[in-house]
Amino acid sequence: MIKILIADDHQLFIDGLSSLMKNEPEIEISGQALNGAEVLSILASKSIDIILLDINMPDTDIVALTKEIREKYPNLKVIILTMYHGTRYYTKLLKYGIHGYLYKSEGKEVFLTAIKMASQGEMYISKELFSSGAKNTKDLMPAFSLKSSSIDNVLTKRELEILKLIVQECSNNTIAEKLFISTGTVDTHRKNIILKLGVKNTVGLIKYCIQNNLID
Repeated sequence: MIKILIADDHQLFIDGLSSLMKNEPEIEISGQALNGAEVLSILASKSIDIILLDINMPDTDIVALTKEIREKYPNLKVIILTMYHGTRYYTKLLKYGIHGYLYKSEGKEVFLTAIKMASQGEMYISKELFSSGAKNTKDLMPAFSLKSSSIDNVLTKRELEILKLIVQECSNNTIAEKLFISTGTVDTHRKNIILKLGVKNTVGLIKYCIQNNLID
C-alpha cells in the first residue's frame, strides 16, 4: 500500500484528488495539509511514502520545504504539483531529488502513473513542461553541471538501463519488451533522460554518450 500525503491550500482540490484515489487498491490517502507547517507536523507523526506537494501554499517556501523534507526523510518521494508554466522552480527543486513535477490539470491516469513511478524510485515530468516555459532543454537543466563521472547521480537506475538500450539503437517497443514496461513509460523515461542531459533528441543522447566516454 502506497501511503500518500496531499498538501495543497485548496481543500476542494484535496477532496477531489482524494475522491479520485479512494478506490485505488494500492493507494491510501494517509494525510492532508494546507501549508508547509502542517506538512512537517504530519510527517513527524505518520509514515508517508509519497507527498503530493503544491508549489504555492501560504507562508511556505517550497524550495526550502522540499530541501528540509528530503534531508529529514530521504526515503520519502516528493511529487511537486503546479498550475504555473515555466521552469523557475523546476530547476531549483530538481537538485533536491524530487520524483515528479506534475501539472494539476493532468487527468487521473497521469497522477496514477506519476505515483507508481515515484514509488519505484523513478521520476515523472508532465509532458507540458517540454512545450511551455522553456525555449529548449537547456532551460530545464538543474543548477549544477553534469559530468560523465556523475551521471549515476543524475539518472535513476531505470533511466540508465533505458539509456544503454537507446545507445544500442533499440526502439521503444523493444525496450518495453526487454524491461517489461509499457511503451508509454519508455517514452516518458526517454524524454526525462533527454531533459536531464540537456540534449535535444535521441541523436543528441548518442553524441553525449560518445563525447563523455559512456559507451563501451
